[in-house]
Amino acid sequence: MSAVSLQGVDISYGSVDVVRNLDLDIKAGEFVVFVGPSGCGKSTTLRLIAGLEEGRAGHVSIGGRVVNDVDPARRDVAMVFQNYALFPHMSVADNISFGMRLRGEAKGKIAASVADVARMVGLQDHLHKRPGALSGGQRQRVALARAIVRKPAVFLFDEPLSNLDAEFRAAMRYELSKLHRELGSTMIYVTHDQVEAMTMGDRIAVLAPLKQAGRSNLMQFGTPEEVYHRPANLFVAKFIGSPPMNFFEARAEGGSIRIGALNLPGAGHLPTALTVGIRPEHVRLGAGDGPSIAGTIEGVENLGHEKLWFIATAEGRIVARTSDSAGHGVGENVAVHLVADRLHVFDRTTGDRVEV
Repeated sequence: MSAVSLQGVDISYGSVDVVRNLDLDIKAGEFVVFVGPSGCGKSTTLRLIAGLEEGRAGHVSIGGRVVNDVDPARRDVAMVFQNYALFPHMSVADNISFGMRLRGEAKGKIAASVADVARMVGLQDHLHKRPGALSGGQRQRVALARAIVRKPAVFLFDEPLSNLDAEFRAAMRYELSKLHRELGSTMIYVTHDQVEAMTMGDRIAVLAPLKQAGRSNLMQFGTPEEVYHRPANLFVAKFIGSPPMNFFEARAEGGSIRIGALNLPGAGHLPTALTVGIRPEHVRLGAGDGPSIAGTIEGVENLGHEKLWFIATAEGRIVARTSDSAGHGVGENVAVHLVADRLHVFDRTTGDRVEV
């Protein structure tokens, strides 16, 4: 396993900048997820690490070695693509061993390696089959096995689960996390799915398109807990979380934060123009302590283990998440309480988080 470092990386297509001023230090053995919307440069950055893209500026290091001018085949990385990229005329065993056979390795070593990795990914009963006879999840396992058998320093995954249905995606998330624990390898995983990012990554790099990002695509790099509970800016706060965070335009007045007619405790050093956010699970309905906003329930989604409440208020629609079977109904007028110590406050001008 090897550490991966990106320093001052810029990537352009002609005159169009795609990635700008990207700095990332990924520890050896870490599982890091690049997450963000389309156009944020996550797959482009992954391909740069693999050597399939050229940067305009900056350095890429793998295991302490700068690899900007190193051929992709000599970077000691293995990449798993979204579309599997299997040879349809070859058996599973031949697909897995293709690289080893190309390098002229001994037949005995190839057979032992294929058998070991097939057991690891649960394909030992399918080695004689061709990819067309396999399910989507099984084909993705073949692609994983082909990468694992190389024993690379770094694994690169480019949205490998996006072609699978929900059931297979959940199963493969577990398998990949288990594989990481067993191998202890450095893994970099690209996805637009925040569930994959939150459940799989040791750390998450949240990226934004340059038109929204400004100086750099990197909005925040931290653990899932840090990104969820302490978003660094409005972009991260809006992107991470399902259902998304509730937002209100607010103003700092004296020692308080004013949201319409609602006064919440604040601090004197805050910028005047603020955006205040709160997660749906930190909104309380009905009787409660502290200031509240009057609202009317417009709708409810019963998800079994929880309910999502959609409430119209003078400050806009608010979504609340509850785990109880509260006896509210559509059309009912309710008091909406915001848990004051769970508020996220941002400078409306810069979008940056403000500590209260």
